Amino acid sequence: MSDAAIAICNLSIDRIAGDAIESFTEETPLGAFCARNFPDLQRDLLSKYRWTFANQIARLAEVAPDPAEAAPMAHRFARPGDLTGAVHAWRDHADPAQGRRVHVLDVGRHFWADTRVVFAEYTRMVAPEHWPSWFKTLFQTALAARLADFAQQRTLANRLTSEAFGTPQDNGEGGLYQQARNEDARLAPPRQLTTGVDAGPLVGVRERHGFAYDPSWVVIGGA
Repeated sequence: MSDAAIAICNLSIDRIAGDAIESFTEETPLGAFCARNFPDLQRDLLSKYRWTFANQIARLAEVAPDPAEAAPMAHRFARPGDLTGAVHAWRDHADPAQGRRVHVLDVGRHFWADTRVVFAEYTRMVAPEHWPSWFKTLFQTALAARLADFAQQRTLANRLTSEAFGTPQDNGEGGLYQQARNEDARLAPPRQLTTGVDAGPLVGVRERHGFAYDPSWVVIGGA
């Protein structure tokens, strides 16, 4: 884990008045806890919402099929190594204004399609040193809530969970999480009208608005 990850963990540990750690490999209860829970929470929070700062568009790398494996479609593709959560859109061009929707089958470690060129738009795994400040604050608080529960500080754990995600009535959509979503939306590029493309869960179903195309999101051959 990076120095940034250690620093974030120590800020969370400080919320429960614990002793700081120096690495995720140290043989302490808090070190072991952070080693287990940091990557899990990272995946959970990044895949919980379609964050603009984590948006990625990748042309999938085709890989030869295994002769012993039944081929459900014509072409097999490697899964992007930085993919977290679900893919928001499949198309045959990086730019949604120029692309057409592509039918893709998700089979374990690979994707299958009947077209040779497939672009996936998805949420990627972002290293802690590249997180926006408001996402770091959300993560620190959510991790502190888990730490408090681990330390059997139930009242503090409940308070930190409410701070991170709101009251039970918010169903996990309030608190700092809601603030982070609002900030991410505020900083997102203007939405554009697209046709014929599944631009993902944030699309206006009737008007079919999606993220404006940003070439910096594109990588060739996955990650």
